[in-house]
Amino acid sequence: MGSETSSLGENIGDWGVPEASPSGTYGADTLAMPDGTSIFYRYWRVADPAAPALVFVHGLGAHTGWFIDMGNQLSRRGVNVYMDDHRGFGRSGGPRGHVRQGAIYLEDLRQVLTHVKSLHASAPLFLCGHSMGGIFSIYLAAADSAQAAPALSGLILINPWIKDSVKVKPAALLGTLVGGMTGSDRLFKREVDTKQMTMVPAATRMLNTDSYWVRHQSQSFLFQVTLLRQRVLGQARRVGTPALVIQTEGDKTLVQVATRQCYEQLGSKDKTWKTYPGLAHDFEFEPERESLDSNLADWVLAHATHA
Repeated sequence: MGSETSSLGENIGDWGVPEASPSGTYGADTLAMPDGTSIFYRYWRVADPAAPALVFVHGLGAHTGWFIDMGNQLSRRGVNVYMDDHRGFGRSGGPRGHVRQGAIYLEDLRQVLTHVKSLHASAPLFLCGHSMGGIFSIYLAAADSAQAAPALSGLILINPWIKDSVKVKPAALLGTLVGGMTGSDRLFKREVDTKQMTMVPAATRMLNTDSYWVRHQSQSFLFQVTLLRQRVLGQARRVGTPALVIQTEGDKTLVQVATRQCYEQLGSKDKTWKTYPGLAHDFEFEPERESLDSNLADWVLAHATHA
């Protein structure tokens, strides 16, 4: 594990300034994976030793800098927050946007969850995935639910990447399929429209200068993630942990009815469906996000008392 820091020293791609909760701490660190890859993560620790711990999992191309303001808000509401940059993204190690096996992301996340649990051994543990992070989170929650003593007290999905609204030309799709099956690191380049992500001008300006944003991914990466996505509804049926599923109604990136289908497929007996009018796919940039933060924290705290 790398040396702990109280700040990052620079704020490229950061949405917000990291702030600790009263009597709490904020920091950043790295965690070494079994293959030696360094995974960067941020944490907000609150003063209450019994407070729940939430591990947040970002989506495609993103990194934890985009979710700093969200981390600030959740910690102020009494939740320990941890979030890592996926390998090949943000400040973590690994080839940019490229893997040959999608399962490595599930193993990395399992390592992060184990690490967080070791730091908060007696606290309820929650997993929250946004977009692609929602896919990874469903797999981890399904595997956890099969254990004799599950580690997770709850699963939160925000705009999970079940089905795209973006159309890809058949020729490009075929090329990605062939390249993906052979493990190609050739990048699949497509025009990235920030209007699909957010309509907040300040966020657009930040994104346009964000060198940590991995705009393009390899054919192998996209093929591997597609395989995970194709099987995710089957995994959802295996989830037994309490679940909160959130869909922002201003999301132009995903097919929203597919998110509802995912919710209905979840095997959880205790599950809640929430929608938020007006918020975009990348809700983290929206100034009207306060109710989402509050509802999410309230749900975690309520389920922490039942853990």
